[in-house]
Amino acid sequence: METPSNRIASISQQSVYTMQEPSRKADAAALRLLAIRDRTVSEMRSHLERRFGAELAERTVTKLLSQGLLNDTDFAHHWRQNREKRKPRGLTMIKQELRQRGIAEDTIEAALENFDSADAAYRAVAKYASRQTALDKLSFDRRVGAFLGRRGFEPRIIRGTLRRLHTELDLQNEGQPSLPEP
Repeated sequence: METPSNRIASISQQSVYTMQEPSRKADAAALRLLAIRDRTVSEMRSHLERRFGAELAERTVTKLLSQGLLNDTDFAHHWRQNREKRKPRGLTMIKQELRQRGIAEDTIEAALENFDSADAAYRAVAKYASRQTALDKLSFDRRVGAFLGRRGFEPRIIRGTLRRLHTELDLQNEGQPSLPEP
């Protein structure tokens, strides 16, 4: 037979478990998000607030920060490396992408220190440009320039990349090797 004190203890344990349940769910949701890809503090907070409210979201984000699972500086550096390796973009576009993800301006500047826009532009366009060689110079410049512009490269970087491509294409026309593949 259940005594009143056992019953109170049981109810107390159930209410503690019930009170911890949303916290556990928030933690689990955060870990699932991090298993997919790294997140910024802002992204994680926003997602958790929609599902669990501001207070629980803040508690979960604080816990993740203390455990080192959320780090905006690391996120910004990884984002830059990914962009340089897989989908080269211009400095302007990378900054915009990081701002949209809630990264602080000083963190963005630190992550993009020594960013080589000219090299990124060349890597972004080399394959595309090799397919445009049948065009006249003006059409080639327009298409390749627009291609680079859509990827966030500055006009002076685009002009420099076009000069480099023209030099290589001129060498190609003289029997030299074609444009390298990225």
